[in-house]
Amino acid sequence: MQFSRVALLVASSLLPFLSLAAACGSSTTPSAGSTGSAGGAGGAGAGGTGPATSSGTGDFDAGATITTIARNMSPDTVQPGKENTQCITVNLNNPEGAYVRRVRADLSTGSHHMVVYTSSKTVEDPVPKDCQPFSGILNGEHPIFIAQQPQAKLEFPTDENGTPVGFEIPPHQMVKIEMHYIDTTQFPLSVMGKISFDTVPLSTKVTKSDLAFWGTTTINIPANGTADTGVLFQNALAGTRTFALTTHQHQLGTEMRVWYGGSATDPNRVQVADGKSWSDPPVELFTPALDFPKNGNSSLSAKGLAFECTWNNTTPNPVTFGEGFNDEMCFLWQYYYPSQGFQVCVNGFCNKAQ
Repeated sequence: MQFSRVALLVASSLLPFLSLAAACGSSTTPSAGSTGSAGGAGGAGAGGTGPATSSGTGDFDAGATITTIARNMSPDTVQPGKENTQCITVNLNNPEGAYVRRVRADLSTGSHHMVVYTSSKTVEDPVPKDCQPFSGILNGEHPIFIAQQPQAKLEFPTDENGTPVGFEIPPHQMVKIEMHYIDTTQFPLSVMGKISFDTVPLSTKVTKSDLAFWGTTTINIPANGTADTGVLFQNALAGTRTFALTTHQHQLGTEMRVWYGGSATDPNRVQVADGKSWSDPPVELFTPALDFPKNGNSSLSAKGLAFECTWNNTTPNPVTFGEGFNDEMCFLWQYYYPSQGFQVCVNGFCNKAQ
């Protein structure tokens, strides 16, 4: 498979992490399906000053006493027509390591998306500064959550043995919060994003989870025309199960569909996501989780996910891949267990998950 010029630009940022992955696998009968989308965010949490402990929040059973950690990001007032991406780096101030069992986010009007990454920095940088969209992923940082809705929530499930699933964070975890915003109104906006982590102690028996980020940069949409990617396919990590998934496009996106199966042409593939709103794509939850069985000694399962993006370009200019609001994207995020590390797959080429 050959990279396009645009794909090479992305790949150059991923070179320390990229290796060639297998292309397709054999087909078998699908065994999982979607149960719907995630709901709204819950309570306020710690207000950005430090952890707050509670015995529970709502009807969510975390499997242990919950500690809630919340952080806010508030860029300057955004003027009409203004688009930008800004980042901050802050400490969660968690005195001990923990497992994240639920993530909640609140975004104000004008926020296109907010991405939260773990950071290796040791000094906070709490003042919002301009940064490249999705810069964390392109620079090898580890995302924890992407919020694309006014209110988003992800509750980590229990595995097939009844063990809680969670994402591990060490003591005093530093995080980078990236917010992409645009004011499409006629009035100035005060943009704000809030992220809340509900955690349980490391002493809790937990199956560790992680994320995978798959997509394509081969996007060429003619002026005043339509385009699609065709159905693409990526084999999943062998021996893993995906429990949540969401799609990501920009303003020209009309639909992104995702199927579970053995190849792009698998006649028995099952549709598991159909994102028809680029600005408010649902988080699909799977019960049971999508199963990607082991495949001999291969690191990749014979099963995976097929996906296709479509666009309608109503502008007088051709549009290609890019991180800006007027560019386009075709990516999916998925949460899986047991963890084999964060995996990035671009145009069929994947990093060695770590």
